[in-house]
Amino acid sequence: MWGRPDILWGLLALAIPVALHLLQLRRFKRVAFSNVAFLRDVRKETRSRHRLRNLLILLARLLAFGCLILAFADPMLTPESKAGEAGRNAVSIYVDTSPSMMASGESAPLLQEAKGKANALVESFAETDLFHVFTSGFSGQDQRFLTQPEALERIASIQLSSHSPGLESVMERSLDQLGRAESVSRRAFWISDVQESSHEVNTMMPPDTTVSWHLLPVQANPSPNLWVDSVWFETPLALPDREAELHVRIGHDARDGVDGLPLQLRVDGVPEALGSFNVVPGMPTDTVLRFTHGAPGPHLVEVRLDDAPVSFDDVHHVGYNVSSGVKALHWSGGALQDKTTQAVQQAFESSDGLVEVDWVQSLPTSPALMGYDLLVVHAIDEPSLGAVSLVREFMSLGGTVMVLPDSMASGLSWVAGEASWVRGEGRVTEVQWSHPLFKPVFRSVPSRVDWPAYDRILDRRPRAQEEVLATAANGLPYLTRMPSEEGGDLYLLGTCLETGNFVRHGLFVPTLLRVAESARHGAALAQRLDDTEALTVPRQPGQRRDHTWRIVGVEGVQVVPEPRSTPQGTSLRWGGALTEPGGYTVLRNDTAVATFGLNHSPNESNLAVWDVEAWRDRTVSLGWPEIQIWTQPEGQLRNLVEQHISGKRLAWYFFAAALMALAFETLLLRRWNKLFS
Repeated sequence: MWGRPDILWGLLALAIPVALHLLQLRRFKRVAFSNVAFLRDVRKETRSRHRLRNLLILLARLLAFGCLILAFADPMLTPESKAGEAGRNAVSIYVDTSPSMMASGESAPLLQEAKGKANALVESFAETDLFHVFTSGFSGQDQRFLTQPEALERIASIQLSSHSPGLESVMERSLDQLGRAESVSRRAFWISDVQESSHEVNTMMPPDTTVSWHLLPVQANPSPNLWVDSVWFETPLALPDREAELHVRIGHDARDGVDGLPLQLRVDGVPEALGSFNVVPGMPTDTVLRFTHGAPGPHLVEVRLDDAPVSFDDVHHVGYNVSSGVKALHWSGGALQDKTTQAVQQAFESSDGLVEVDWVQSLPTSPALMGYDLLVVHAIDEPSLGAVSLVREFMSLGGTVMVLPDSMASGLSWVAGEASWVRGEGRVTEVQWSHPLFKPVFRSVPSRVDWPAYDRILDRRPRAQEEVLATAANGLPYLTRMPSEEGGDLYLLGTCLETGNFVRHGLFVPTLLRVAESARHGAALAQRLDDTEALTVPRQPGQRRDHTWRIVGVEGVQVVPEPRSTPQGTSLRWGGALTEPGGYTVLRNDTAVATFGLNHSPNESNLAVWDVEAWRDRTVSLGWPEIQIWTQPEGQLRNLVEQHISGKRLAWYFFAAALMALAFETLLLRRWNKLFS
């Protein structure tokens, strides 16, 4: 087949040398000469040799010019697949630049091997073909066709990125660009390490059959990888100058155990703790780093381990806030002089400044209520629908509510249905000491405890998601926690404070203080690069709306987010402006109000890859069209392209034939007489 069949019209020009040859034939003239009989035989022989010489020269010239025309027409052998398909190609090449591509291959990092294969692919196609080169970053500038020199220049500029898109997204992006090319053969290549996490095909639709798909795998040398999977605080409330325990979970794919690996903790860039951990094959490692909280306000935490050669996941960034205290609102149906009201007030006031409590007999307005962390609903008789709606709104925005019934069990329909008292004296028989609410209260589980006594218990059964923290002797719940999807929790006491001995028991004050501590959610805030592009900053009471917002990071990174007002606060969206992992600070009017960390997905840290034949079998079983898998090295890609796509080019053979024809012509012109003399 021919790459430029229109040039074959040039073969008609071969008639020109034939015409010139015929016009230049010389006619012999008769010349009178004496006694020429002996020359008659010589004349016949000379004319026949001259005619043969001219014919051979004409054939040599025709052959030379014909071979040149055929060479410029780009002759090719028909490829094995899609025989008879000709014309231009639209070639989409995806180079995997996800963090796992920093692993070492046979001769270089995987990214360098991938770039080498991409270069070889581009050079194997014709200069007139269209090229689309893109990477894991999915840059909008890459969604266009390039010439061959531009494609080679783009490949040379490729670097590692922090994004790790799935195969389905990669195919969609290739198909989107290839769909813009008309009257071409569409071909897509992706060069990747074929990670299991990014090449799962069970939930994918079969790819478009109008595109010829090709996979070029690059293989890393076997090497174990360790990464920081997640971190969390032991307690949700961080207070100044208080000891803190940061739990760290470390993932790995090691096959051998290792002891004493170092781990470092930095807070706001300053080393705060050093630790070590052990690796046990087949299970993640949990360890604890202990340090002391700093001043009130937002802080950035960095947990670092040392692991080579894959190091992109060695650092985990989180943000958290140190609070000056907890704000609680005590909404009571009784007077401040009542004994039970005073008991609740004194319990919070004994916290040495940890809890700032206000007492009211009617709820404040919604903006004022949202400024509290904890709402204690104590002995409220039949609250109005407006009050119940306000409490539910408070919970939906993350506030915690603790309900303490009165002696008549009235006003509980909004939280406990039509529950009534079951009268009869008894004691608590079981407390969930391992629950986070009670775990910090005692260093060890007490063996003999004088449990709280009661003379009545609410007759109700816990809901599906409700946690029973303490149980009465008759099996009914004494204290429960109902978690809310929005973040606010509801604690319900199953007895009243007016009877029994709970307000005089040693468990009363710790329970209220632990509920108050749990009400302020100071957990570590970390997000994934590929998971979210928004952060909500809670609204403060009396907060103005005309703020300027900025997000700043290391190395001069600065982004102006798009603020949106929501019931939960101000949602800050940054689109794709934050592309690198690290710790980031949110500034409101140049004042730091929040911090958060951006990290790689743990799925990217798992370097397990597909066996390409097993992956091919999986696609075939799902009804996919044939995906050609080229495992050959870079140097053999040109032969593969010629064999399967473009066909073997024969132009150089025709150039060689033209040169041989010209050499033969020269030989005839210069050596003819000597050959036949």
